[in-house]
Amino acid sequence: MSSITTPAAINPGLPHNNINNNNRANDVLQLDPNQIISVDEQIQYKIQLLLHINSVLLARVIHMTNPFFKDKKIEANSPSVLPENIQSLVSQNLKRVHANLQCISQINQGFIRSKPVITVAPVIPQQQQQQPNNDILAKLYLLMSRVFEFW
Repeated sequence: MSSITTPAAINPGLPHNNINNNNRANDVLQLDPNQIISVDEQIQYKIQLLLHINSVLLARVIHMTNPFFKDKKIEANSPSVLPENIQSLVSQNLKRVHANLQCISQINQGFIRSKPVITVAPVIPQQQQQQPNNDILAKLYLLMSRVFEFW
């Protein structure tokens, strides 16, 4: 599996993070605020951040749907087997993945100021009650909103 890294791979003055490891959100994709970042590095950083968010979203979809397909001999393309609340969460996460991919496409087409359509972290009912401060996705969405606001 290839590693997605921050602009540190290009600019040695920046911290190097492998975001395929489950690092803490505050360690992921950090930049030195005094460092001037080129437009190409900004673009790379935005794309990597969106891809990382998509990885987390897709992992959550797999985690939500796996129990329903693992024990039962049910075809994966039969969504009616999933409870309605799970179907809704899966649909919301996949819409976010799609929005992020559209933004990446627009950036690659030269529209470097493009922003994802959905910039607010998804609400997860179980986690909302248990540990809202430890939600990596919420932290990544906060980082995304800041990155796209300033760059």
